[in-house]
Amino acid sequence: MIRRNNEEQEEERLLFRHFSHEHPLELACDDSSRPEADRVTCVGCGIHLLPRKAYYTCRTCDFSLHRPCYNMPRKVHHPADPGHDLVLHLSTSFACKGCGNPGSGFSYHCGICLQNYHILCSALPLSTSHYSHPHVLKLEFSPPNYDGLEGFCCDICKNPGSDHWLYRCGTCEFDVHLHCAISNGQGHQSQTQETN
Repeated sequence: MIRRNNEEQEEERLLFRHFSHEHPLELACDDSSRPEADRVTCVGCGIHLLPRKAYYTCRTCDFSLHRPCYNMPRKVHHPADPGHDLVLHLSTSFACKGCGNPGSGFSYHCGICLQNYHILCSALPLSTSHYSHPHVLKLEFSPPNYDGLEGFCCDICKNPGSDHWLYRCGTCEFDVHLHCAISNGQGHQSQTQETN
């Protein structure tokens, strides 16, 4: 009887709880021999789990979180929405105020403004550098206004921008899509957000 209780206690110790899921989760490790099409996908961010990396999974249903998503702070402050708390939220569908793209899974949600931000957008550096421009590019939360017209043309890919976030050098009026700045950038220069 004592042995069974110890086993049950050990089993309970290996189970974890997360606010986003009703069942207990256990820590597992992805099998590196699994074909790419069968790899486990994180429900929080939609990214395939890397081989041989630990993640949290549900025995009852198809729910998995990789460690970074499991450990995301529940509440953050972000300069895109000053004065409001952004709360980590699991959603089947949302539109990101940062990049304008649809999403599902985790987002940071402002209950006052009713805006959602991809967790990856909320983690973008507030400034970055890019080999094509000599100055630091700062994250802007709305497009510039040129003679009464909102919007911009990306100075890297030459395609038009939208009414969402961008990286910008205000001195030179050098405007860049988020993905153009990050995919070809040289590194970050600033913190992104404050957690509670």
